[in-house]
Amino acid sequence: MTRVRRAMDRRRDDSGMTLVELMVTSTVLMVLMGMVFVSLTMVESLSTSVSSQYQEFQQALPAMAPFHGILAAEVEPAPPVNNVPTPPFASIGNFVITFYTNIGTSFDNTTSCPNGQSCATGGTTAGPAKIVALELDRSGNPVSATTTCTAAFPCSFQVRIYLPLTGLTAPGVSSCPDVGTGPTCQYGTTYRLMANVQNVVNNPASLDPVTGAQADPNVPVSPIFGFTLLDTGGLYQPTGVTYPAQAITLTPAQVQTQQLTGLAVPPLGYPVDGQGLAVCAAPSANYPTVATACPADAVQSVSIDLQIAKPGTGINGAQENNLVVYRFAQSPGSSTAPYQYSKAVG
Repeated sequence: MTRVRRAMDRRRDDSGMTLVELMVTSTVLMVLMGMVFVSLTMVESLSTSVSSQYQEFQQALPAMAPFHGILAAEVEPAPPVNNVPTPPFASIGNFVITFYTNIGTSFDNTTSCPNGQSCATGGTTAGPAKIVALELDRSGNPVSATTTCTAAFPCSFQVRIYLPLTGLTAPGVSSCPDVGTGPTCQYGTTYRLMANVQNVVNNPASLDPVTGAQADPNVPVSPIFGFTLLDTGGLYQPTGVTYPAQAITLTPAQVQTQQLTGLAVPPLGYPVDGQGLAVCAAPSANYPTVATACPADAVQSVSIDLQIAKPGTGINGAQENNLVVYRFAQSPGSSTAPYQYSKAVG
């Protein structure tokens, strides 16, 4: 009996796994391997996303930080003439702005001198710098309503500094006459590049990159710049009624068309339809405040929404960098010449 039992035990041990047991084991192994693969994929995707965000931040922060300072120090290159301001913005747009700023410009920024004389400035303060911030397409040209900027085909964002010319009339003399006097300073065509951000996906095209639908051509998909005007309020001349101060936030369509439309001060409702953003005149009965008579001079704040995506991250893979910059209230140490260039600062 002992030999029979041993033989039966040996036969049972050599029988191996059944087909059902093998299938169950294989299924469990496949599930475990799938879980491990999914986990590794998620970790790799998260690592790539974090790496992309760091790369985007490393591009945006060095550009946005100094740009915030020079935009806050924005000034007018000349004082008002017959109540008509010289606006600090030479142009405002959804994807490009040009303005003057009260930063140090003690550089030998020379041009051809009269009678072949030396142009050495000797460290003379040249005057307010001109800043041009704009989005460029892949060919290095300013974007337009037909330009498409996506993660697969990104654009770029540059901040350029132009300094006033010196030596036009005499060696070392700036083209800016002096602080608080006109006319507008003269600038050359060369510039210094303060920032050059790559992989920008702010899209000026009217074709929505997400849905592919045709949008309003006057409403850009993702504008970089937005603007708020400050209407200081006062007396509305035709009716003799006073009204409070208010902020007027321009829509992308108004910036795109350069026209103030549909604005009114309740309950007065003075007309501003058709007033151009680039028009700068003295307040009148139809346009009683600087905010409507000279909109570029009444800009109180500028919002910046810069979107950067690493190539290959897809349309929605952009890192968004938002900030709002308010202009300084007035020139340092001056109560009569707000926003004027200060030689002490510059």
